[in-house]
Amino acid sequence: MEDVLHPRFTADGFFPPGRYSVTMDEAQALLVDAERFRSSARRSELWSKFQEYIGNFVLLEDQYEEILEGRALIHRIWLGGSFVSVKPDPRNIDATLLIDEAAEKSIRRNPGSKWLTRAFQSRENMRQKFGVSPVRIGYRTVPHVFEAKMLTAEDAGYFRERGVWDDWWQRCRLRDGSDPAPSAESAMPVRGYLEVRL
Repeated sequence: MEDVLHPRFTADGFFPPGRYSVTMDEAQALLVDAERFRSSARRSELWSKFQEYIGNFVLLEDQYEEILEGRALIHRIWLGGSFVSVKPDPRNIDATLLIDEAAEKSIRRNPGSKWLTRAFQSRENMRQKFGVSPVRIGYRTVPHVFEAKMLTAEDAGYFRERGVWDDWWQRCRLRDGSDPAPSAESAMPVRGYLEVRL
């Protein structure tokens, strides 16, 4: 598992800055099954609940396979926060889900599709029920990335939101606790996060 593609925790207890692409199984191997976490019952419990949370999207994909025509509802999942650190027993799993807007739109108003709203409506409810603190980014394909004049307001909004969370998951609060909110002092990228491919 620990090679160029799969990061190792640094002495600070985080992955080196950057986004690391892994499968769900590889994420589990790094964050749950690794030897350093053998004594943590919390990580295994959180991961199981997280998979249940993600399973609700998969159930919709199975239910509306013909309508979706091979598209997945979840483009990627970004995992960050204390779960992506050496902390033995994190409180929850912080996750940013990139939801394919075209796939989502195609099944809206069908039975069961209210999950696509409920899944992000209350982070506190999701934390209590599934141990996950989710954030949604509407994923969209944008062909003209280098031609700003051709970007729609929705395209620009997508890039802005994606950039915000890419930046956020590489930050870390100051160790002395002097920045409970984001601050200029803690704005530099100091840790990495995982991008999970389903």
